[in-house]
Amino acid sequence: MKILVAGLGLIGASIAKTLKKNTSHYVMGWNRTQSVCEKALADGAVDEIGELGALIPKADITFINLYEENIIPFVLDNRALFKSGSIVTDSCGIKTKICRRLEKEKFDFYFIGAHPMAGREVSGYDNSLPTLFENASFICTPTNAPKSKTDTLVELAKEMGFARTVVTTPEHHDEMIAFTSQIAHVLACSYVLSPLAPMHVGFSAGSYRDVSRVARINGEMWSELFIANKKPLINEIDDLVQNLERFRKAIEEEDADTLKELMARANKIKEEIG
Repeated sequence: MKILVAGLGLIGASIAKTLKKNTSHYVMGWNRTQSVCEKALADGAVDEIGELGALIPKADITFINLYEENIIPFVLDNRALFKSGSIVTDSCGIKTKICRRLEKEKFDFYFIGAHPMAGREVSGYDNSLPTLFENASFICTPTNAPKSKTDTLVELAKEMGFARTVVTTPEHHDEMIAFTSQIAHVLACSYVLSPLAPMHVGFSAGSYRDVSRVARINGEMWSELFIANKKPLINEIDDLVQNLERFRKAIEEEDADTLKELMARANKIKEEIG
C-alpha cells in the first residue's frame, strides 16, 4: 500500500519510521515546514515528499497528525483529493468531537478515528523514534465505516508492531482516556504547582519522580485536548477530588482505621488490575 503521513512531528514521524522499519509499504510524508520533510526523506523515514495535491490522491491510507483543532478542517479542505475508497485516519488523543462531526459528511473515502497510544515528554521530528509504539495500544473508533476498512487499519497496526489493538466507540475511548491519561497530567501539574516543589532536591526519590513525570507537558496541545474532552475529564477530576477529600478528612481527624481502609482498598484494586 501507499501510505501518507501528514504531519511529521513526534507522533507522525514515529509512525513513518515505524512503517519503514516494520513493513514493506511505500511511505509518503508531508509537513508544513519543508525542511522537516527534507530531513525525513534524507533520514529514510519516508520514500517520497511533495505537495498535498500530489500526495493525497495516491494514498491508500492517510494518517493525519495535527493538533485536534486542525484535523476536521484538514479533512474537509482536502476532501476532493482523497482517493476513492481509501482510509483516512488520525492520531489525536480525543475522538468523539472529531468522529461525530465527520460522520455527518458524505465522503467517497472512509474516515476512521484512531489513537496510537504512546508519547514522550518532548516533541518534534527530532525526538521521533521507530520504536515509540513498541508495547503500545492502537485504538480505532469507527462510526460509519464498513468493518472491512476497520480490519485493514487494525491489521496495519499489528504489522507495525503495536502490542494491542482495540476497537471501540469514540465516547468510550474518550471516557477511558480521561482516566488513563488526561487526569494523570492534571494531577502531575497540580502536584508540582506546590511551593515546595522547587526545593525537592535532596528530599525526593521514586515517588516524586513517578508522580511528577508527566508534568513535563506541551501546554498548547494538552489544553486543547482537555477542553475537547471536557465532560469525561471533569468527571474524573470530581472523583479524584472526592477521594482526596476522604484522605484529608481521615488525616485531619487522625482516623487511622479509615486511612488503612482506603489504602487497603487502593492496594487491592492495584494488585487486581496491574
